[in-house]
Amino acid sequence: MPFYHDWEKVEGEKAYILGYRKEKEGESNLQLKISPKLGDNLYCFRVDSYDVVHYDTYFSLLSYYTGNPILYPFPNRLRNCFYTFNGKNHWHQKHGIPVFMHSLVYDEAWESEEPAIGEDSVSLRTWLDIDERHPVYEGFPFAHRLMILFTLTREGFRISYSVENRSEEEMPYGISFHTFFKKLCGDAGSYIRVPARSMMELTDDLLPTGRLLPVEGQVFDLRTPVPSGDLDLDNCFTEMIEGERVYIDYPAIGLRVYMDSSDEFTHMQVFTPKDKPFFCVEKQTCSTDAVNMDARGFEREAHLLRVAPGGSMAGYVDFTYELGGAR
Repeated sequence: MPFYHDWEKVEGEKAYILGYRKEKEGESNLQLKISPKLGDNLYCFRVDSYDVVHYDTYFSLLSYYTGNPILYPFPNRLRNCFYTFNGKNHWHQKHGIPVFMHSLVYDEAWESEEPAIGEDSVSLRTWLDIDERHPVYEGFPFAHRLMILFTLTREGFRISYSVENRSEEEMPYGISFHTFFKKLCGDAGSYIRVPARSMMELTDDLLPTGRLLPVEGQVFDLRTPVPSGDLDLDNCFTEMIEGERVYIDYPAIGLRVYMDSSDEFTHMQVFTPKDKPFFCVEKQTCSTDAVNMDARGFEREAHLLRVAPGGSMAGYVDFTYELGGAR
């Protein structure tokens, strides 16, 4: 069969390999690597000989600085490590330590099943059951299950999520996949395209003010592809243009990676640090500091999601590729 799975040890823990061996001309060999016990971090997406996802072994996969950390329930920064929801105040913390950046699950050990091979895919199902005994509950006191399903197909891969609210209260959330992309063609040859009409204005500590800045005529206009080396961003974009696609382009090697998603992913975070071998382009369901933005009256700008007691919500992000004009 063209689809297969295997495993390897990474940082002393078992990691799963999901693969596809090409069957015909115009296809590519594909491979994903995921470590459930190290934050459920997807640390490899390989298209033939090209490693698209950046994994720097100087950093643990339990950090939020390599691979594809999962940011949940409040992506990016949270003002003063504190939030109010439905009249209740909460410290955003774990093990008694306030958490400002990237929220509460990126360093957790996830449960998982053995990978499953189907006719057109190979997949890995992972989850966290969060209740009073779980460390995440301290800073996010809602009993629920968060499930992530990684699925590799001939076209690329999908990260699906679902949230099942097992509490008796309405539950807020946002989710993001913080993908570190390699600059496979350097600063000048690795392009980013984000078809957004607006970027969120930030304070000096990179928290949103609530004001949206039109991208028209600005250096942060990514509606046409821009080399990563021309940018110096850690910013959230929104008001996406319907029907247009986010992509990463490496024209010198003929590789393009598209990012498509379900409709609730209304925001995009772009992080382009100078003098680094990577950049980040992240699909998000909400803004930075979304729960506090929502409480301040910026509901549309924040796009905080809510799950009714006993209810569930689900979505996905697709990463598909073209290489040399073929797929």
